[in-house]
Amino acid sequence: MSETLAPIGVETVLEAISTEMSIAAVACGHLDVALGKILEVVPAEHRLAVMHELHMVDMLAQHITAITDFTGRVLHESHHTGRLEVNDALNAITLGDVAARLRASLEPKAD
Repeated sequence: MSETLAPIGVETVLEAISTEMSIAAVACGHLDVALGKILEVVPAEHRLAVMHELHMVDMLAQHITAITDFTGRVLHESHHTGRLEVNDALNAITLGDVAARLRASLEPKAD
C-alpha cells in the first residue's frame, strides 16, 4: 500500500534526492573497495576484465557525486534566492558529459 503525500516544495524534494544520492555514493565506495579486494585474488589472465569493472564503478561513483553536488548547490542557492538557479551548479560539475546532459534536459524545449 502506498501513501499519498501532500504537495511539497521543490526544496524538500531536492533535499531528499541529495540525501539519497549521498547514500548511493557511500554504497558505491564500498563496492569499489570490495572489487579492489577481489582484484587481488583474480588470476592474472582475468585482471584486465576486473580492472575494467573497477573503472566503471569509479565512473559511477563520480557520476553520483556530480549529481549529489549539483543538487546540493541548487538547494543552497534556492535558500538564498528563492529560485532554482542552476548555472553555477552546472558550471561546478567536473564531468563534462554529466553537465552537458543536465544542461540539455534543463533548457526550455521549443514548441
